[in-house]
Amino acid sequence: MADVIELDPVETLGAGAVGVPGQRAFYIQARKDDVQLTVLVEKEQVAMLATEALQFLERLAGEFPEDPGEHGASLAFEADLHEPTVPLFRARLIGLGYDPSRRLVLLELRERTPEDEEAAEAEAAAEPDLLPDEEGFVARLYASRAQLRAMAAHGVEAVGAGRPRCSLCDFPMDPDGHICPRWN
Repeated sequence: MADVIELDPVETLGAGAVGVPGQRAFYIQARKDDVQLTVLVEKEQVAMLATEALQFLERLAGEFPEDPGEHGASLAFEADLHEPTVPLFRARLIGLGYDPSRRLVLLELRERTPEDEEAAEAEAAAEPDLLPDEEGFVARLYASRAQLRAMAAHGVEAVGAGRPRCSLCDFPMDPDGHICPRWN
């Protein structure tokens, strides 16, 4: 059985990066009371989550209109990462959901994908003497729409703060210089 971590509701929800461009690590982080959860993610996952979260919130507003006070004050600080940024696991699968009775968005982060679990089951069936691998962590983070919106905006900002791109090849340029393959 998977190790489930549930922060319901979160006090803060953030996405961002630590390190210098070209060597950054990206994280999603949530806090409730004295518990802080940090999950390692890929840059592309942060970019996609930000895009999907905003589209999800837009679709949600059509079916479940947002109260004017639900937008909340500026949550920019709360959407930032807070030290320490030591990840508990690496997220391979990220999903969004909504609890209409509580008006909270669910952000679910999974360490394993269904394909990982199928492979582990097949391996256990082939080698019955081996103990099956653990199913990994599952984090369920319940947040307000305003918190998700702020996290998405901060994620977009973190992704955009990377290395500048070469105008010829569109590859990232290092601060020490760039050898463009189009100049060959």
